[in-house]
Amino acid sequence: MMKKRSIIAVALITLCLTTAPLWAQRGGEGRSGGEMTEKSFHEIVLLDLAAWRHDDARTLMEDHRGKYGKSTGYDVAWALMLAQERKLETATSKLDTATQENSLDPSAPFFLGEIQSWLKNKDAADKAWKQARDRAKAILKEDKKNGWAFYWQGAAQIRLGQYAEAKDVLKKALKYDADRAMTEFQLGLVQMYMERWDDARKAFDKCLKADSAFSHAYYYRGQVWQKLRKTEEMLLDMDRFLQLAPDAREANAAKSILRAGG
Repeated sequence: MMKKRSIIAVALITLCLTTAPLWAQRGGEGRSGGEMTEKSFHEIVLLDLAAWRHDDARTLMEDHRGKYGKSTGYDVAWALMLAQERKLETATSKLDTATQENSLDPSAPFFLGEIQSWLKNKDAADKAWKQARDRAKAILKEDKKNGWAFYWQGAAQIRLGQYAEAKDVLKKALKYDADRAMTEFQLGLVQMYMERWDDARKAFDKCLKADSAFSHAYYYRGQVWQKLRKTEEMLLDMDRFLQLAPDAREANAAKSILRAGG
């Protein structure tokens, strides 16, 4: 009989493979004409959301609800899509439920914290991010090479202002094969918040090399260009951001920058 510790480890690894990495990993099947597996379905949906293609994500999720709809990963992705559609109250409720129903999953409380921060509920956001961080750490106690656990821990720690530790953790996420574009984006954020402008730019460059449609990398790299006094580059990135995500939360700020010409 498998020992209790091994059973827990298998459960944690399975959870991270079926929820945590979904929104960032790339699948070649499905939309490009190959077979649509559950893994590729989740990957495509959450890539659409990462690139702010929530209309495409909704269509795909509705088309496959009957086949793939009964999972934490689906519920988290649906809630994230609703949040991008500005249905924040419903999204918050769904993520709160997902957080409570699956006590191992770090992704649901991470995104719950994001939405609470959009709503300017700082205490609630910090509570959720701490939950995401601690769940990721629990996974790493059983699986010390789980790149996605490192990713969720690092992403949560950025939001909690734990920049130095977040940077180190995210480098481990890259080492253990978390999605490169998503992890480089988080590294860009942490370098930016630490006011290491050139390091931030390099990280956003790497993010966009891995995924050229990752809209918010253009937005934040544009802010970095501003700090580096590169007005032309900043305006180009803000324009690219608006082309990819015209209804994103940061769109009005980007429009104001473009109108002012930097």
